[in-house]
Amino acid sequence: MINSTPEIIMEAKNNLRMETEKEEEGLHIQDSSTLPIQQIVLKSGDAFLISDISGDFLTASKEMGLFWHGARFLRSCNLLLHGHPLMMLSHSVAERGDTCRIDLSNETLSDQKAETIGQGEIHIGRQLELLADQLIETITVTSFHATPVDLSLQLSMGADFCDLFEMRGATRKQHGQMAQPQQTTDALVLGYRGCDDVERYTHVGFMPPIEQAEPGNVNWQLQLQRGEPVELRLVVQMSDTDTKTLMPNTSASQLGALREPTIESGDVHFNQLLQRGMHDLVMLSTQTPQGYYPYAGIPWFCCPFGRDGLIATQQFLPWFPEVARGTLAFLAAYQGSKVDAFTDEEPGKILHEFRTGEMANCHEIPFVPYYGTIDATPLFLITLEGYTRWTNDIAFLKELWPNALAAANWIIEYGDRDGDGFLEYGTFSAKGLGNQGWKDSNDAVSHSDGQLAKTPIALCEVQGYAYAAFRAMSYLARQLGEEGTAERWEQKANSMQERFLRDFWWEEEQTCYLALDGDKKPCAVVSSNPGHCLWSGILPKELAQAMTRRMMREDMHSGWGIRTLSTQEARYNPMSYHNGSVWPHDSAVVGAGFARYDGKREAGVLLEDLLQASRYYERARLPELYCGFPQRLGYGPTRYPVACSPQAWATGASYMLLNSLLGFQPDAEQQRLTLDRPTLPDWLPSLEISGLYVGQKHVHLRFIRTGEYTEVIIGKQNEADVRVL
Repeated sequence: MINSTPEIIMEAKNNLRMETEKEEEGLHIQDSSTLPIQQIVLKSGDAFLISDISGDFLTASKEMGLFWHGARFLRSCNLLLHGHPLMMLSHSVAERGDTCRIDLSNETLSDQKAETIGQGEIHIGRQLELLADQLIETITVTSFHATPVDLSLQLSMGADFCDLFEMRGATRKQHGQMAQPQQTTDALVLGYRGCDDVERYTHVGFMPPIEQAEPGNVNWQLQLQRGEPVELRLVVQMSDTDTKTLMPNTSASQLGALREPTIESGDVHFNQLLQRGMHDLVMLSTQTPQGYYPYAGIPWFCCPFGRDGLIATQQFLPWFPEVARGTLAFLAAYQGSKVDAFTDEEPGKILHEFRTGEMANCHEIPFVPYYGTIDATPLFLITLEGYTRWTNDIAFLKELWPNALAAANWIIEYGDRDGDGFLEYGTFSAKGLGNQGWKDSNDAVSHSDGQLAKTPIALCEVQGYAYAAFRAMSYLARQLGEEGTAERWEQKANSMQERFLRDFWWEEEQTCYLALDGDKKPCAVVSSNPGHCLWSGILPKELAQAMTRRMMREDMHSGWGIRTLSTQEARYNPMSYHNGSVWPHDSAVVGAGFARYDGKREAGVLLEDLLQASRYYERARLPELYCGFPQRLGYGPTRYPVACSPQAWATGASYMLLNSLLGFQPDAEQQRLTLDRPTLPDWLPSLEISGLYVGQKHVHLRFIRTGEYTEVIIGKQNEADVRVL
């Protein structure tokens, strides 16, 4: 019998990489030898898998493995043919993102009879199918050698039950107890009892049985006849004794599959980008007891995030309103109800991040859930308004109205710490986040000399979110017949706008200050944050249009999107996480703001930026971020090596820009969809959509661009009242 170990497999795979890395100021850094490799990413429910394109889990890649409930249930599941690594032929992931087919072949080797088997004479097919708590792997081996051959096929398997946060670099004072592997000829059981007293198990059943049980190794002896496939099968079952779960009960799991609308354009690459985004949103949308929730990203953020989920649902709101409903219901269920310094919880506050797993159970991390975000609460109200406008779901609005009032009151009572009318943040938790806007790395907010701003910090975009949240409350109150309440919230919005224009407008740069620090000193740096103020509508038209021109200057516009920080600033670094990189979702929010103030040409440019960038990523999947180097003719964007992919709000970036270009203004109460100056960019000749609904009325539209004019054609299946401005 040939003995195979993970170490032998790794050496056979070209000693892929030695990794040195550190977590510093929120930035994950790798040395130049840790270049990203192609990966397979699958997700189903709370389970996800990351492997190389051969289907193996490389020990040199710390993010690879099979994960469930915040822990890694398989660290290795690697395949050898008669002690030799396999050659990759191709791989293909199903559009739904839970199944993969891999084709492999052999290098030249000798079988047990010392007969030489030429390269490419054995075909090995691996099919990986991920279910909510299972991985099913089917291996089909077919010989095309002229005579019968006797070969062994080995799988080395192991589990470390590592917590996701430990994988990200967190250190732990102690660990639980690994169980002794239990292996028979048809099963392998790996176990671990954590410091939280939760028992976690990986049960691997294999068919047909092997001849001899050897812990951690599944070794089949195969007698292959030419052209006669032999099928082998693994069923990996994950289980634990944890009672803290976000997964649905039986009744809630009857949500059914998400209905995907149809969008077809006259550009084949744009179609691919749209389809990729839609399929990834469906894959990331996880069923909870409250409904669908788009988990933030794989691998590091595969859990509910408040800000990320709300922005992603707004990007996709016209197309998947049920995801918005589930997200709002989930966040309402876990809305803050008390003051807790460890988790930064406060009454009415919307959570930032919710983790499960050993380190969360032991309170080694505060994400149980954690509430250290300044913007999720106003974004909750903005999303509730958008959902109501698209659906007229008044019953749901009535159900969430107490949550809306609590969120709005948090903005006033807790969000404004010093009573100056602005929202500021600062953590009370010893393990909390220092920065609590969407740019939450420790070095993300600075002054022009590069000095970091001290807390409490009032970010410009958050004031815009609060303004939009107050306006949302006014609209929602009117939907419930509360006219007096509506007028009070409208007045609060107007007051916020007046204060904001007085203290945040930066006349010299024709943009807004990034923030006010703890001394109310402006952070006079040019960044992408003010673009979110365009999206929220807090700026008057003349200032907004001036800011649009400023944002499109070359120090901010990279050609691949809008940089997070100007190239002229002291902390600019195109390879940083938040100080010069490009985030697709950030560019989309900024571009949607451009379109709001007649900047549809500029919004179309940003959409083309993302489209061109997607052509350099496998299957047109835009990552969480990429580096902010300027576009170079004939070359793609520079990759950020540990960016999550897929990432929820990156998948929806193209949709957010498209929605803004088409000028959607829904009024589900009147079953009407108004299109505000719909504009296809000059590179997009046509677009057709169906499967979109305003309330219960189906929308079917075609858009055709002729010169500078975009014509709107009402489709035969259209039921809604469509009006064009």
